[in-house]
Amino acid sequence: MTRTEKLLLLLTAVFFLLALLFTPRVGAARQVAPAFEQPLAPTPPPAEDALYITLEKRVDINHDDVSALTALPGVGKTTAEAIVAYREEHGPFSSVEELLLVPGFGTAALEAILAAQAPG
Repeated sequence: MTRTEKLLLLLTAVFFLLALLFTPRVGAARQVAPAFEQPLAPTPPPAEDALYITLEKRVDINHDDVSALTALPGVGKTTAEAIVAYREEHGPFSSVEELLLVPGFGTAALEAILAAQAPG
């Protein structure tokens, strides 16, 4: 056997020994926590006059901005701007139905919001 063959045989043996040492055993507990398990930042409590419409995400019609309000069904940028303007002029809404007082907001949009609203 040549010197090169002996060296290759030795390197192969070392490789297999290292692989054997670092291979997890069957039934061994995993000690590493997944990277995505990080504590969540605490959420601030809602404002006293918060009025949420819960769809896939919560929309607070008394505090959210125009871009958040456009997540509501039937509400585009112009209607969202009208909601914010009405809210700034008249104060917070006390019910979802009060959206009908906003110029340009119709019953079809209200019905779409109420139909899409998730419980809670």
